[in-house]
Amino acid sequence: MIDERDRQTIVRRYSERFDQFGLDPRTLNPGSEERYRLQHEVHASAGPMDGKSVLDIGCGLANYYDFLHQRGHDVDYVGYDIVPQFIESNRRRYPQLRFELRDVSRDGVAHEADYAVMCQVFNNKYEHASNAEVVKETLRAVFPAVRICASVDMLSSYVNYQEPHLNYFSPEEMFAFGKSLTPFVKLRHDYLPFHFTLFLYRSASAG
Repeated sequence: MIDERDRQTIVRRYSERFDQFGLDPRTLNPGSEERYRLQHEVHASAGPMDGKSVLDIGCGLANYYDFLHQRGHDVDYVGYDIVPQFIESNRRRYPQLRFELRDVSRDGVAHEADYAVMCQVFNNKYEHASNAEVVKETLRAVFPAVRICASVDMLSSYVNYQEPHLNYFSPEEMFAFGKSLTPFVKLRHDYLPFHFTLFLYRSASAG
């Protein structure tokens, strides 16, 4: 699980940004708007979304829900995050949706869903834990709760330069781990040169 010291660092960082910027992209610092939209498109390519349930882990400011809603997808949405201000803000903005203050690596998963999505959740490098092991523990907790697919994106180790505060994952290692959970794994490394998304499917027909 995430070390408590890392958890507090993450919560403090995003709480301070939210206090400074509010409902603004600078709070999450996701990179360019085009890249963020592209990442959402990749996650949404996991399968048909209309009428499905979506568990958004590390939901931030509910941007993935906004993306799906703007494209006309009617989904049953639940969002988890570890930052209290995000959960409180999301509940005010979307009282019809469900949001929980929950760290899946520590608290597990409380909802079943057709799809689980983790977008830009594991970019920041932990000081007191292995990012790869946290991702693996998270997927072990999440995959049993999904009926169709769990997807997670990561920064790729196939880069020419690495920022010291970011974590870069081996696509081969993460694909091999995915195969330990399900035979039906897809890895996309074709949409950005430094980024990939892993899809874990419940069955072959789902993918």
